[in-house]
Amino acid sequence: MMRKNRIASAIVLLAPLCYSTNLLASQLTVEQRLELLEKALKDTQKELKKYQDQERKRDQIWASWSPPAEGQKRKTGGATAGPKTAVKPDAVLVKNQQPVTDGAPAYSAMTLKDFSKFVKDEIGFSYNGYFRSGWGTASHGSPKSWAIGSLGRLGNEYSGWFDLQLKQRVFQEGDKRVDAIVMLDGNVGQQYSTGWFGDNAGGENYIQFSDMYVNTKGFLPFAQEADFWVGKHGAPKIEIQMLDWKTQRTDAAAGVGLENWQVGAGKFDIALIREDVDDYDRSLSNKQQINTNTLDVRYKDIPLWDKASLMVSGRYVAANQSSSEKYKEGNEGYYPWKDTWMAGTSLTQKFANGSFNEFSFLLANNSIASSFSRYAGSSPYTTFNGRYYGDHTNGTAVRLTSQGETYLRDDVIMANAIVYSFGNDVYSYETGAHSDFESIRTVLRPAYIWDKYNQTGVELGYFKQQNKDVTGKKYNESGYKTTLFHTFKVNTSMLTSRPEIRFYATYIKAKDIDLDKAANNTTSIFEDGKNDQFAVGAQAEIWW
Repeated sequence: MMRKNRIASAIVLLAPLCYSTNLLASQLTVEQRLELLEKALKDTQKELKKYQDQERKRDQIWASWSPPAEGQKRKTGGATAGPKTAVKPDAVLVKNQQPVTDGAPAYSAMTLKDFSKFVKDEIGFSYNGYFRSGWGTASHGSPKSWAIGSLGRLGNEYSGWFDLQLKQRVFQEGDKRVDAIVMLDGNVGQQYSTGWFGDNAGGENYIQFSDMYVNTKGFLPFAQEADFWVGKHGAPKIEIQMLDWKTQRTDAAAGVGLENWQVGAGKFDIALIREDVDDYDRSLSNKQQINTNTLDVRYKDIPLWDKASLMVSGRYVAANQSSSEKYKEGNEGYYPWKDTWMAGTSLTQKFANGSFNEFSFLLANNSIASSFSRYAGSSPYTTFNGRYYGDHTNGTAVRLTSQGETYLRDDVIMANAIVYSFGNDVYSYETGAHSDFESIRTVLRPAYIWDKYNQTGVELGYFKQQNKDVTGKKYNESGYKTTLFHTFKVNTSMLTSRPEIRFYATYIKAKDIDLDKAANNTTSIFEDGKNDQFAVGAQAEIWW
């Protein structure tokens, strides 16, 4: 009887809400409706709790049951009497108690977490993102990053990068679905207290819409399960996380593509993308826009053996030039466009304890090969900082990479990033056309695991690169980094768990700087004419 009274009371409490919600529904936004619903639910919980407190002795439904003592077991022949222990649901919004055959109550409940997921699924909206931010100071004035793409980023990173993604389901019927997706990314300055976009003090503050596209499922009869998209979007990026650059990256102005199309044992990703470039003349003071299009094809998730998979990839970038653009290249000193390609494969091996390693092999020519020769950022771009220039002569470059993490013991983990590259007859942005280069970069990050939330370790980075120009002159660039750190974490993985808060002390030494001298006409890397730096700081990194 009392249960019926409680249910009736809850209905009475919710009735005004239903009436007022219907009355205002046409005038309220989704956010306002959710706010009203949340308030009403909290009020209802308080009222239900009052009834529970009044009837606790009579209707206590999740008290723990303890088995009888060993002596009592012997008296009854070892049999235990009483119902099985019931498990209390967390943060119950709605509960249903039903008896079962052994007399123990069974529970069916909706928790706050369940309700949150229900609301998210109902409105079809999600908000995902990433950012990093932190404080640092150094021995020679303002701290400066150097060779992140070769020495590693931990304790060598002073930017405030962010990615924010908004996704809204706009249609769903049967197996068909349509989502609108927008991605904003950029950087928030970490030097000045004001960071207005547009003012860009210190060259730090900028923002862009990197994605704005429509994603669909179920509309292609030959690929019902695949994602078919149209708009400003590129093929998925694959990152060497410890070095902060990508092995696979195709930037896009706009395009059309298909992802996760099941064909045979693996899945296809196919994208046709526009990516115009600014083609410069030999003085690097005048430019013209050239329309280019990229075809990016990947066959991925090909099973090999236990927990191992393979990906095969290819990318080709071609220009669609007008007669006037070609005339300027031939008669006004503009660098001629050369089509460029990249092909390769990667193998990913996962292990039972959660560790993994990824190995890749990539081959490229012309301007993408030029990107392979960079010791700092080394993503496979067709331009250098958005500018297309250089006498490309179909030279090629090769890149071999390894990255991953492994548990050496239950309480010791180590992440790694190792890259070996070489190229012949490529255009180097430091040493010019017909350059050869060879480089090795290694970053190791072992740490002691105190518990799930704390790690202490060291990141060790070293690289060496040698370029040889058309005359045979050699240029050496090399350095090393040592970073001591302690991190607050939410799980033990170094590369796959965030948020993470890091406290660090870093020493960087630039040993050889011939490439910096050739490109920037400088004799030092850090402030006060120094080629070394000691820095301390704290950094937070999060994704959700």
